[in-house]
Amino acid sequence: MHFIFKGFAAPVAGIALIASGCSTPPADTPPAHAQAEGAASDLALCPGAERFDVAKIRAENALNGPERAERIAALASATPMPPDSEGAEALIRVRVPPTTMWQLDTRVTLWKDEGGVWQIATNNLRLDLPPPPPRPVLLPGEHDGYVPPPEPPPYLSSALSADKAERLDAFLSDPCFQTGPDQLSYSLPVHGTGDDDTPGWLCPPDSAAYLAEVSIAGEPVRHLLHSCPVELSVSRFLRFAAYLETAPVEKAE
Repeated sequence: MHFIFKGFAAPVAGIALIASGCSTPPADTPPAHAQAEGAASDLALCPGAERFDVAKIRAENALNGPERAERIAALASATPMPPDSEGAEALIRVRVPPTTMWQLDTRVTLWKDEGGVWQIATNNLRLDLPPPPPRPVLLPGEHDGYVPPPEPPPYLSSALSADKAERLDAFLSDPCFQTGPDQLSYSLPVHGTGDDDTPGWLCPPDSAAYLAEVSIAGEPVRHLLHSCPVELSVSRFLRFAAYLETAPVEKAE
């Protein structure tokens, strides 16, 4: 299964959403200098701004963002939606679709409940597991005592751990994250490149791409994308959110 975003970014022909098996969960937290007052207006204070031409990325987003957002919203709609997440004042749906290289479909939903506590639901799918062996054919009247296992729940859900909730709030309040840019294609301009279409920086082959739909009450819905990890705040947020997990299920005695 391989997702290609054709026409996702001009002049880019497509973006492969690859959940690389070589990716490791980052320990990213918004740096203190990025949270300082004035970071939103002084892009030089934001992670990655010294390398990437943020103004050019914003211009590309303005041109291609609406069409790209439709595709992101469609893919993010596959994440679980527990009943109490409907209508939440803060709702984040993160997805990393599978590819032929990495058969894990990552689906994470985060929301704040009525008490202001972050909740998480996941229904990550492994597509590379072999099917169970077929049951033997029985003659009429025979019974092998087989009891089918219970159906797995449609998703796992719990409150988000306090430390992860604190880091999530830190990302959402980070001026560098709030000001974007929201969508980072596999070809990004760097400082010092000309105005032609020559790419300044390309994602390595088989890079991990992540997407999210972020809905906060009173704010425009944001559709986030990175085609591979970079230093920019949106990319750091996506890597953090995609690796969040529910609390371990306690086993019965």
